[in-house]
Amino acid sequence: MAPQPYRDFRKLFTSTRDEDVAWWYFGQVYLQLPGRPEQAVVQAETIMLYRTATLSEDSCTIKWWEIGYFRDPVTGEIIDQWLNPITGRTVKAPRSFEEGPATYTVTATDTGVDVTLVQHAAKVDRLAVTLTEQDGMLRIDQEEVKRRGFPLPDGSLPDPDSIDAAPARTVLTMYGRRADLDDAAQVSPEGKGAYTFELASPPAWLGLDEETARGGKAIVRGTMAKAPADAILNPGAWQRFKQIFPNRFAGDVIKPVWE
Repeated sequence: MAPQPYRDFRKLFTSTRDEDVAWWYFGQVYLQLPGRPEQAVVQAETIMLYRTATLSEDSCTIKWWEIGYFRDPVTGEIIDQWLNPITGRTVKAPRSFEEGPATYTVTATDTGVDVTLVQHAAKVDRLAVTLTEQDGMLRIDQEEVKRRGFPLPDGSLPDPDSIDAAPARTVLTMYGRRADLDDAAQVSPEGKGAYTFELASPPAWLGLDEETARGGKAIVRGTMAKAPADAILNPGAWQRFKQIFPNRFAGDVIKPVWE
């Protein structure tokens, strides 16, 4: 029998079965500059699909792939340009992006789980997972420290060795009910949580001069919710995904890159 922390991590993050599971991410991108108020830039909406493959009783891989787009925080419309209120200039902004597949490898340890990540658009320095419990809820904190970049105006992701990349930190915080995790009839119980992504340099497409950008960063904060791969948590967002990524859908079924 698999150790409980490993079972809990796999079951809450994905599934005890080898199948696809989705997490929906809804966030806001902020610009932080020394001596200036925090500035909202764009809303970010993303679907990430995770496919688990069992390696042994106490190890597995979780392959992931994501699609996302950006919306104007005032109008809610999908953007392709942004008016920078600091400079007064309108700049070309990324409309959407796609990343993956990338792969986590999860292995049980004596005290919890060990997780490694191979991500082609990033250089991963450290990944740490902590499981804690309180009031009948399991909490998973997953911190990823890496070098990567924000999507470029054409939607592509910069090479992690390029000037468009910078030190970055992602934290995923996921919650699930202990009763659901202990219920053998539930293979992929409900999960909800929050996430942050910090990039230690403002994206160049914001159009800031070097002096203004010095010491600044971009931060994404948002909420995340788990669902079966074929569930439509947000019908409006689902239609926008279908509009922007028509080649990734067959009717109302999303088609990840590994199919």
